[in-house]
Amino acid sequence: MSDMQEWMRWEPTRDRNRFGFLVLTPARVVVGVGALVTIIAGLMPWAEGTVPGRTGFEPIFFSGLGGAGDGIVLILLAGGTAFLVLHQTPATSRVRLVHVIPYVLVGLAALSVATGYRAAQHDITAWENRGGEGSLSLGLYLASLGVVIMAAGLLALLPALVRWRRASDDPADLMAVSRRGVAEFVGGLGGVLLGAGLGIQAAVSVTPVPVIGLIALGAVFGGLLGAYGGSWAARSLMGLVDGRRDGGT
Repeated sequence: MSDMQEWMRWEPTRDRNRFGFLVLTPARVVVGVGALVTIIAGLMPWAEGTVPGRTGFEPIFFSGLGGAGDGIVLILLAGGTAFLVLHQTPATSRVRLVHVIPYVLVGLAALSVATGYRAAQHDITAWENRGGEGSLSLGLYLASLGVVIMAAGLLALLPALVRWRRASDDPADLMAVSRRGVAEFVGGLGGVLLGAGLGIQAAVSVTPVPVIGLIALGAVFGGLLGAYGGSWAARSLMGLVDGRRDGGT
């Protein structure tokens, strides 16, 4: 024990569980395994083939990291689902909405796989039109399997969510809906959409060839700035409306 620890009369915990911050029930582990499979699949090629080149037929592939970036979206959705289901803080939250979000994320992941499938088929058709050939590869099948595994784990957790019992000290009891709050939410949501759109447009105009990572950064930072600006505008507007109403009375 160091001098500082002795002076503070502090002794480190010896039997600390390295994974104590995780809630590892069987159903939640299944979700985690599905998320891991999905993340790995997002990094793999989703279609492979050959096309005529200068030296004969050359290999070509379609990756989820290219095109519209469905693989990147899939990785983010799977990572968010794993965090919300496995980490102790959201997994033990008393707010029901926190436990609903993973179901929404898995639904969006399924849509991302579907759009990735269409994009892969579109590229395969383009290769065939050039005189080549192609087929779906292991990555897309693994992505589908990962989403199915996550859905199966969440399905096992669904009965507890359906039979939700609100605790006496539920934080939702302290929430109140007001006109100002609704206005700020609507303004913030509109700001997110507008800011993300402007951020994407700015990112696309920076480089001659669209870069998925740059577009994602533009969407994220544009959305954040838009959310702040929209909420501020709505708050200011409601302040003016309330001020006129008080002055009129």
